[in-house]
Amino acid sequence: MRPALSVAMFIILSTAAWAQSMTQAMQNAPTRESSLAEYAGAWIGRSEGRVWFTVRLTYRDGQLTGTLQRARDVQFSSQGDVISIGGEQSTSSIEAAQMTGDGLLLSVNDPGAQSHDRYLMRLTSEATAEIDIVARSASPGMSRPKPWKLTKVAPNAVSRIH
Repeated sequence: MRPALSVAMFIILSTAAWAQSMTQAMQNAPTRESSLAEYAGAWIGRSEGRVWFTVRLTYRDGQLTGTLQRARDVQFSSQGDVISIGGEQSTSSIEAAQMTGDGLLLSVNDPGAQSHDRYLMRLTSEATAEIDIVARSASPGMSRPKPWKLTKVAPNAVSRIH
C-alpha cells in the first residue's frame, strides 16, 4: 500500500509543479498586440445611416500613413453620443501612427484649424474597430464623445460613398 501511496503523491506533486510552471509561463507570455499592418485599409464610421468618419491607412516600409476625414460639425449629447452631423467634410493628414499598449495612436493635423488631434484606434475584430479622441482642440464645456465604431471596407468603396 505504501508504494501506491508514494506513486500517487509523486503524480500529484508533479502535476501541481507543472501547473504552477505553466501558469507562470502564461503570465509572462507577451499579450498579442495588433501589428501596424492589421490597421491598414479604409475604415468608416456611420451615424444615422450615413458615413461621417473615414480613416484611410496605408502600410509601407514598416509605417502607417494616411488621412482622416470627418464631418466638420458634429454635435454630441451629454452622454457622448452623436446626435447631429453637418454636411461639410474636413480632411486631415495623419502625421504619426504608433502602437501603444492600448492600440494605435494617431496624431492628426487639421491644417484648416491649425490644430493637432490625437485618436486611439483599437481593433475589435479583423473588420471592426473603435476610435476615441484622446486629445483634441475643443471648446470648454464640450462633452466627451464615446468611442465610435468603425468598419473596414474595400478601398474603392470609400471613394463611392463620398
